[in-house]
Amino acid sequence: MTASNDDVAERVRALFTDPRSPALERFDQGLAASVADVRRAERISTETAVEDLREAFSESAIPGGPLSLDDYLEMLRRDVIPNAVSVSLPSYTGHMTSALPAFLPPMSSFLTALNQNVVKVETSKAFTLLERQTMAMMHRLVFGDTDEFYAHHIQNRESTLGIVTSCGTLANITAMWMARNKALRSSDEFGGLQDEGLLAALRHYGYTGGAVVIGSELMHYSMDKLGSLLGLGARNVIKVELDPAGRVDVQALRRVIEECLEQKRLIVAVVGVAGTTETGNVDDLAALGEIAREYRIHYHVDAAWGGPILFSERHRSILAGIELADTVTVCGHKQLYLPQGISMVLCRDPHDFYHIQAAARYQARVESFDLGKHSAEGSRPANSAYLHAGLHLLGQRGYAYLIDEGIRKARYFAELILRHDVFELIEEPRTNIVVYRYVPDALRERARAKTLSPEDHYVINTFNEVLQDFMFLHGSSFVSRTTLKQGRNQRRQDTVVLRAVIANPLTTEEHLAKVLEDQIAVADELLRERRMSFAEILQLLVRQTSSVSRQ
Repeated sequence: MTASNDDVAERVRALFTDPRSPALERFDQGLAASVADVRRAERISTETAVEDLREAFSESAIPGGPLSLDDYLEMLRRDVIPNAVSVSLPSYTGHMTSALPAFLPPMSSFLTALNQNVVKVETSKAFTLLERQTMAMMHRLVFGDTDEFYAHHIQNRESTLGIVTSCGTLANITAMWMARNKALRSSDEFGGLQDEGLLAALRHYGYTGGAVVIGSELMHYSMDKLGSLLGLGARNVIKVELDPAGRVDVQALRRVIEECLEQKRLIVAVVGVAGTTETGNVDDLAALGEIAREYRIHYHVDAAWGGPILFSERHRSILAGIELADTVTVCGHKQLYLPQGISMVLCRDPHDFYHIQAAARYQARVESFDLGKHSAEGSRPANSAYLHAGLHLLGQRGYAYLIDEGIRKARYFAELILRHDVFELIEEPRTNIVVYRYVPDALRERARAKTLSPEDHYVINTFNEVLQDFMFLHGSSFVSRTTLKQGRNQRRQDTVVLRAVIANPLTTEEHLAKVLEDQIAVADELLRERRMSFAEILQLLVRQTSSVSRQ
């Protein structure tokens, strides 16, 4: 039966005016119970493949009248909640997503109820000042300036120490946007890139070879996106080879800079990585900072993952040199243990945000505290309040404990891997990401002797892909995977590796041991017996790959 217009109006008004109705209480309690069920789950996910879930989400017609809260809750319980991924499980060590502190759900309800919009003061007021305070705290952690500096800039409407973004990608893009505009700024005889465009700005300053961004081959893929977004072109995001320690090769970087200068190409920025997504490695930030200073190039550090290491007195030296950066990206939803959607770009010079300033008469006014004038985003929630809460409720020592434990457990996990002859540790963890691979029995002797053929590598790579896929669908523990380039120069080999991110505070040594035990048990099941010929392994992998490929 179709609801009458009066019934529709009554239901809609109730959603806005009656937060304690029995239906809303049932909805709230039902969601809470469902969250508890996900957290109690013993499996990472259901065995249902994404391909098989599509039918439940194939209706494109918007319901004509309001669905009841009970009916909508039933739909969530039927199709969505059972197929959520249990990212807070202690045995989930696959990605940069973890259990969260217990104070965050109430904070989320609080912020949703207030619905503040920090694009301008007139829709956020105190939350604008709270974000500025939060950015000052993070700026102080990274750059460590004086008390006088922060007293002057923290609530100065002409200064901006940092801007919150919805992700690390947008933070990196904002930093490069700022660096590009700063390099091609206005002058007495030129209106600047903001007014005259990229091509006119490059011509005016004599950059006949275009513009580039330079960093390691393990730069985050957001750098590929910014090549398009900023008009540089993806091929002008130059990725420099790594040194034996998995960091950008400093001498190779210097050679690339010299070549670009000879070709009259604008170097928008040199990018250092403080915690690569694949391995957690950290570039030689001090050396990169000195090179950037020598050539007068903007220096950006992508510390989306590794930035919080600065909280740890024991390990902060890993990030030595980060204070030389002009801009730094940090992600709150990674090792600051905040909900998804909280990142930031911090700027050493509080006035550099001027180079991307945009204003309007009705909001983001030049003379105002409006945060929208320096943000790529317009309307956005007051997510900085989550970080403000974390900095106060966990504090410096609380975050230091989380960082120290993550690095300690990663080293423990690496030691466990070395004790098993079925696994190969790809490299010693520098932070709290561990990369390794399973080697089938028939190939272990050649792996230890470093005499694997390209065909052998193919078999090992394929097997690790199948193993990781199987663990996601059927396992009670989980790691992710990636592909690394191993070796030097022309002999470089694509290597599929298992990747464990040891950041969940709930993960214990026992959980880590179980991860490896589960992988060995699944590998035995996949191989059916411990000794097989090369041809038999290859034949099995073809069958297994065919069955898992729907993922």
